[in-house]
Amino acid sequence: MSLIPNSWYWKHLKFALTCFLCCLPIVLFFLIHFYLALIILISWSTIIIKNAYFKPISLHILYARVFFEYLLESPDLLSQLRPLGLDLFNTQLHDYSLSFHEHDKKKCQNELTYLQSFKNKKMSSDQRHSYDIMGYFLNMNLNRELSNEFEYHDYLINQMIGPQFDIISFITKFHRILKLSDAEAYLIRVQRISKAFDQLIDQQIERRHRNIETPRFVLQRVIDGLEAFQKQLTDEPNRSPLIIAFIEKLNDTICSKEKQNELISRLLKILKTNVIPAYDRLLNILHEDLSNATTDHGVWKLPNGDKYYKLCLEYHTTTNMSPDEV
Repeated sequence: MSLIPNSWYWKHLKFALTCFLCCLPIVLFFLIHFYLALIILISWSTIIIKNAYFKPISLHILYARVFFEYLLESPDLLSQLRPLGLDLFNTQLHDYSLSFHEHDKKKCQNELTYLQSFKNKKMSSDQRHSYDIMGYFLNMNLNRELSNEFEYHDYLINQMIGPQFDIISFITKFHRILKLSDAEAYLIRVQRISKAFDQLIDQQIERRHRNIETPRFVLQRVIDGLEAFQKQLTDEPNRSPLIIAFIEKLNDTICSKEKQNELISRLLKILKTNVIPAYDRLLNILHEDLSNATTDHGVWKLPNGDKYYKLCLEYHTTTNMSPDEV
């Protein structure tokens, strides 16, 4: 008599075991490849994370990381360069906030630390030259623009290349409109002028607290320019560069005439409800500063102005010459 019962349960168990044993080689094949793939994935992810967030494994990767981080945090530069033909972050403007300034400072300190960790590594003369240039660039930023002592000594709002003018120029010149989504992005960017101006106001107030006074002649020229632009926005908005550039960039291949008129109407509304009030807020702050401004212009009057002047000379001349020698 068979010790194995010839029952319905045994028949099905036998069939299941037969199928399992037949499939076992296939299962083992996929398991082995799965674990191998998992090991490769973990190793690759570890390398990527280390190079992206910690000390890179080579100087070349550090240089590339510094460049790409700078590029990805500069929406205006991305719109001008359009890497790989892409319009990345084309709804954004440059971040002028105090918090981003602190982020930039911390990032620069970390990059210099990582760079200096390669100091004793064997390099060719070209590699050493690149190392020295990057070190000089980061050191100068930390000693001048990002130092606790001088980080607000520059006049961010100025009559030459101040962001209060550059933002408008950037949007009208470099924002491409090749499809409907680009036109929508243009409207969002113009709307963000309000936020950018509020960040400039915070920057100006921070300089007040640090006794960094913008010269009277600079304030007057900036105010004159802002008031002229605001007057045009208020009295003749259709002649504003923001409107003219937008109309020139639109065409029938992007959207219908009806849609174009709708977009222009929305832009006019944004100018009225967002942009013009932002000009009011910025002008109020600048008029307050103008009422307290003096005519004793010069870097010398800023806190530790002589030292800052020497740093500026070093930055622009790449020498250690004193002001008198220059």
